[in-house]
Amino acid sequence: MKRLQLWLCVAFLLCGIGITKAQKLVFTPQWTAQAQFVGYYVASSKGFYQEAGLDVTIKHPSASKASSDYLLEGESQFATLNLVTAMTLIDKGAKLVNILQVSQQNNLLIVSHTPLNGKESLKGKKVGYWRVGFGELPIAMDKKYELGIEWIPFLSSINLFISKAIDATLAMSYNELFQLRMAGQRIKDNQLLYMRDIGYNVPEDGVYVTADFYHKNKDTVMKFVEASRKGWEWAVEHPEEALDIVMLTMKQNGTSSNIISQEWMMKEILKQVADKDTGKRSYRLEQHSLDLANRILLESGLIKKGITYRQITQL
Repeated sequence: MKRLQLWLCVAFLLCGIGITKAQKLVFTPQWTAQAQFVGYYVASSKGFYQEAGLDVTIKHPSASKASSDYLLEGESQFATLNLVTAMTLIDKGAKLVNILQVSQQNNLLIVSHTPLNGKESLKGKKVGYWRVGFGELPIAMDKKYELGIEWIPFLSSINLFISKAIDATLAMSYNELFQLRMAGQRIKDNQLLYMRDIGYNVPEDGVYVTADFYHKNKDTVMKFVEASRKGWEWAVEHPEEALDIVMLTMKQNGTSSNIISQEWMMKEILKQVADKDTGKRSYRLEQHSLDLANRILLESGLIKKGITYRQITQL
């Protein structure tokens, strides 16, 4: 009898383990560890993914390999992409689905050594851009207005600009602009050209999966979305603790930084999660944002055919 009871207990425990075993998944943000991805770090640290039955590994990309490569090559099931980057990939045949749109505003700008009197001041200039992407909007602007910009690729450094090897550089308001100022660059407002101020306010970061994974794992996708949303909302409500989680994540990933720059980044990022006009955080791709992106990319020839809302969201 005792042996039977023992075997029943073992069987019960094994069944329990099988029921509660979390699904293993890999999520790749589009850059190295930093406050830009605070909501996902919170979701992982606070156990929101685990509570949803997901065992999520956050695998950051290298400086020379884009997050889209990890996704399309099957190394990751989830990845963050800039909206226009995702659209250009879809136009080339990639079957991607936007499942979560965190960014609702654009953070990209051009920083120049000399004052800028509108985009025409960039005619014939050497402008630095990231080799792994994020430059589609200014490239579209360049083509539309025939500015003849000479685009100089770089990986992740501000050194090209500081050394004056280039006339201007692309930057994010939450990252490179802060770095330049901390490096002693005396940058005035008239040296900055924000894309959102000249008709290019296209939202940026969203989470994408392949269409094949989406249709085969809709329940898993929805669990990931809800847990991630929970992480972002928690970060908004607990910014000091969220910043601690960011710094710990960076330390674990061997990424060097300081708390001042990461605090600046996180504040900027959390502001962009909300709609500029309504102040609401919808976490979805809005039709009007897709329409704007389509117009810009079609005008510049960066995509051949407009991307429909159903095509990119499967809704």
